[in-house]
Amino acid sequence: MAAAAATLHAAQFPKTPWYTKYMKMRNVIPGLTACIAVLALAACSPPFSRELLDRVDQKIAYADLQNEPERFRGKYLMLGGLIVEAKNLKAGTQLEVLQQPLDGRGRPIPSDETGGRFLVVTEQFLDTAVFQRGREVTVIGEVAGQQTQPLGQIEYRYPVLKAKDVHLWSPNGGPRFSVGVGVYHGF
Repeated sequence: MAAAAATLHAAQFPKTPWYTKYMKMRNVIPGLTACIAVLALAACSPPFSRELLDRVDQKIAYADLQNEPERFRGKYLMLGGLIVEAKNLKAGTQLEVLQQPLDGRGRPIPSDETGGRFLVVTEQFLDTAVFQRGREVTVIGEVAGQQTQPLGQIEYRYPVLKAKDVHLWSPNGGPRFSVGVGVYHGF
């Protein structure tokens, strides 16, 4: 009886050669690799359109813009940093931003390194409860000149960007990875 059951089982489920399992895996692995690559590229890409990124003049350093904003009038730049203040105006919104260097995705890198402040003007209404002090923002905009305003007890000259696209980064943008040697003790 047991022999008949084994023969019936073998007839219903013929034994496949050992190499077919590996051939199936060989077909799956490239597909998985392609999916992972697409997801990784999407996660590392800037949040702006390729068309807009192509218009950005990457040769202009922020220090040069800060010193001579009028010289770069009409040029497209990508700048970012921390929002210092947001104001809703009759014709849109104005952001005062403390400039910070950007990473490969265009996100501001948390640091004390800054070239100064700049203003972003947009015709859009940006809710100041969302675009609030301390949030990270990246802007692609056209240099519109400069504006002098009081900053504490001084008159400060702000470069002004007319925003073409504004990206507000989520406060919990995920872990930032770094490699180092040493001991860390958090409090």
